[in-house]
Amino acid sequence: MIEIKKILVPTDFSESARHALQYAVTLAHSFGAGITLLHVVENVTVSYASDLFPVPMAEVFEEVSGYARKEIAALAAELRARNIEVAERVVQGKPAGEILRAAREDAIDLIVLGTHGRGVLDHALFGSTTERVVRKAPCPVLTCRPHQAAGGKA
Repeated sequence: MIEIKKILVPTDFSESARHALQYAVTLAHSFGAGITLLHVVENVTVSYASDLFPVPMAEVFEEVSGYARKEIAALAAELRARNIEVAERVVQGKPAGEILRAAREDAIDLIVLGTHGRGVLDHALFGSTTERVVRKAPCPVLTCRPHQAAGGKA
């Protein structure tokens, strides 16, 4: 039998990520697993902010990560209310790399993440975080497409 005890759910707080979290919650209940919520504050955000605003980079990172910590804490509280063991992580870096690092360091059994429609040009130039995670993950990855209207094509 497949044993899933640790599920990693990366989130950017989007609707797509929330949809993926619903899958993770169902799996956590079915397998008796815990969930690690992960948000990555991209280095790019901090770099651009330093060009636009004359504030120290550490302050920008603290403000952005402070928002993320509040959002993660709110999600974690929802999960704890549903009797799910939760760990919270907010890190800085490139999303795909940090997701893969967390999966390795925490011996994650399953990564559950959302996909969101990006333009063909964006995908060709920058690639997709989801695609990179699927290709290089040390464990299985469940990708969840956003909800579609009834009768709509996925």
